[in-house]
Amino acid sequence: MVVDPEMAITELQIRESSLLKWLDNVQVTTNAEQKYAEDMLISTKRALKDAEEERKRLTRPLDLSKARIITLFKPHMERLLTGIELLNTALFQYHEKLRLEAEAVRLAALAEQAARIAAAGEGEIIEPLARPTLPEVAKTSHAHLGSVTYREEPDIQIIRPNDVPRDLCEPSMVKIRARIKSGVTDIPGVLISRKLVSVTRTDASNRGQQEGEMADE
Repeated sequence: MVVDPEMAITELQIRESSLLKWLDNVQVTTNAEQKYAEDMLISTKRALKDAEEERKRLTRPLDLSKARIITLFKPHMERLLTGIELLNTALFQYHEKLRLEAEAVRLAALAEQAARIAAAGEGEIIEPLARPTLPEVAKTSHAHLGSVTYREEPDIQIIRPNDVPRDLCEPSMVKIRARIKSGVTDIPGVLISRKLVSVTRTDASNRGQQEGEMADE
């Protein structure tokens, strides 16, 4: 069994050399050439499927290794992500505590100033109180190992998808195709035209004969 990708593709190219050579000069001008081209279409699609299966055979061990490594790392990484969330929550709560304390000091100073004005006699000049010292919440904090910058960002959650403006939505080809298959022929913003596609099916009884004919070219 071939495990080297370069050797595998070389073997495929050698095996399909007659087909590949014919594909370099495709011509259909007669009924006979149409039948031959249809045979070549079936062979080409089969060759494409074979190449895809070979590629998957070679990459499957890599996919399994990747999946195993991801599974191995997942619990550890999830634990770290949870830790980051807990740290952020604690820091944000502390910042909110400082903000509330600063707001309380500011309101208390305003209340004291208002009381002094209310208690002052007519014509008495009231000197403003000294500006209170407020706890400062720095946008960038320098820790021992580096610095942490705090900023506000929008927290976006889509709660009613149907209400989102159309220009913010991505057209879904899956839904468009389903709509057309249901019989709809006019969809705003969508150009619907017709194109030819080929659906091939290999006759198993003729497969060996066809490959022999190609090899004789």
